[in-house]
Order: sequence, then C-alpha cells, then structure tokens
Amino acid sequence: MTHHQELEQKALQLTILGNAGMVLLGVMFAVISSSEAILFDGVFSGIHLAISLLSLRVARLLYLPEDKEFPFGYAMFEPLLNLGKGLVIAIVAMFALFSSVESILNGGRPIEAGVAIWYAIAASTGCLILAWQQYRYAQASHSPILDVDAKNWLIDGLISGAVAIAFGLILILQQSSLENLVPYADPALVILLVLFVLPIPIQTVRDNWAQLMGQAPADPLRQQVRDIVGNVLKPLPHEDYHLRPLMTGRLIYVQVYVKVSEQQAGDYGIAQVDDMRGQLYQQLQDAFPYLAMDLIVTCDRNWIHRAIMPAD
Repeated sequence: MTHHQELEQKALQLTILGNAGMVLLGVMFAVISSSEAILFDGVFSGIHLAISLLSLRVARLLYLPEDKEFPFGYAMFEPLLNLGKGLVIAIVAMFALFSSVESILNGGRPIEAGVAIWYAIAASTGCLILAWQQYRYAQASHSPILDVDAKNWLIDGLISGAVAIAFGLILILQQSSLENLVPYADPALVILLVLFVLPIPIQTVRDNWAQLMGQAPADPLRQQVRDIVGNVLKPLPHEDYHLRPLMTGRLIYVQVYVKVSEQQAGDYGIAQVDDMRGQLYQQLQDAFPYLAMDLIVTCDRNWIHRAIMPAD
C-alpha cells in the first residue's frame, strides 16, 4: 500500500500545482477578454484547487488505522469527499447556466475573441495532458479520488477546447454579415458547455451517494466476489454460504457467512477456519487491493440475519 499511497500523494500534489496555474491563467485572460466562458473555466479550476487540497488531507487519512473516534477507519471519508466534489461542480455549473441565460435576455456581452482563443488553446492542452496523467496514476494506485480527479481535468480540458473552437467561430462571425450575433456567442457557449458537462458531476453524486447509503455494489463486482468465494469454498465441506459485499470509496468490504451442518462442524477447528479465511482473503485481495473481510462459520442460519438486524 505504501507504493499506492506515494503515487496518490504525488498525483494530488501535481493537481494542486496544475490548478493553481490554471486559476492564474484563467483570471488574467478573463479580465483581458471580458469573457464569462473563460471566467467560468477559471472558477472551475479554483474550486478544483480547493477540493484538491482537501483531497490531499483525506487521502492521508485513508491509510491511518482505526482509532477510538473512528473504530472502522476513515474509508467513509472518500465517498463523502467525492460526493462533495460532484455537488460543488454541479452547483457552479448551474450558476453559470443561469448567468448566461440572463445575459442572452439582456443583449449578450462583447468579448475579445482574438485574445481568448490563445488562452483556450493553452488551457485545453494543459488540462488534457493532466487528465491523461491522473488517469494513469488512478489506474496504478486504484484510487477513486484520482479517478474523479482525472474526470475533472477531462471536463476542464473539453471546456477549454470547446471555448477555443467557439472563439475561432466568433472571429469568423465578426467578418461576416452575422456580426450582430457575436455578443450572444459567449453566453451561448457557456450554456452548451454546462449542458455537456453537467451529467458527469451528477453521475459522481449518484454513485457516491449510493455508497454512503450502503447500497450494494454494481452487479459485475458482486458477481466477481461471488465467483471467487464460490471457487474457494467449493472443495470445503459446507451446506451453503451467504455474501454481503459493500463498496466504500476504494475499500471493498466482504462479509462471508458459511453455513455448515452439525456433522460438518466437526471438521472445523480454529486452525481450519483460519486456513479458509486466509485462502479467501488472498484470492479476494488479488482482485481488490483495498479489502476488508469477515468470515463466520455457523450451524445456525439465524446468525446470518442477526449480523444486520434482530431476527426471531
């Protein structure tokens, strides 16, 4: 885990530096060009910067052991952080949308497209490079924080790329008979960008809300857990088994109840159960590096249900 932690910390530090540069670039060009599309881009980077500082702190907490205040560790902080990221980005996008609609209703706003296009090209190139780099770090470290981070950089890069294309079109419009439409181009562009970007933070909010509520993981993950557990238990004496997989950020928690008959129970001592536990953990950890697991062997099926709520 130390290698994964080092990769994650390095990637988050890179994000902080990248966002600081993007904020300065965006604010400077927004003032020069009077473009709210560029200002929206700069504000987006500023929010990303603030969240990245918080992400760095949360990423360090995730590797700490349990304590008196958090007896199950800090895993729950990760989906909470990613939920917050999605909500903040969605709220900023909605504010930008309403501002642009109001601008169109009031006659639009003039911009310096020639200056803005250079910003958009530089910002798009930088963001897309960082998106690719963060995606690689996320794959190597199995970090949901970096996965969301990579998506944020991709969103930012696509926004800036679209801005560059739109400002190029504005330059063309300024030399045509449609010059009167130029003041409406910038707010119209912001509206299109928001409508394009909004589904991504909404998906982030939905996925992480489901994790915080304890909803079961996606079917493919549950099937993968079921296959691994089934293969390990197949040669061992048992009547049935029950699984409860749960995903919290990067952590996969798997609760395994093995139901045995009273006769089969004679085949199990502490050493045999520990051996089964070791096999299960190793097989599951090969697929899920961040794993917590409980294995319970019982003759009484009621204990399977009493692990969640009282049963008769």
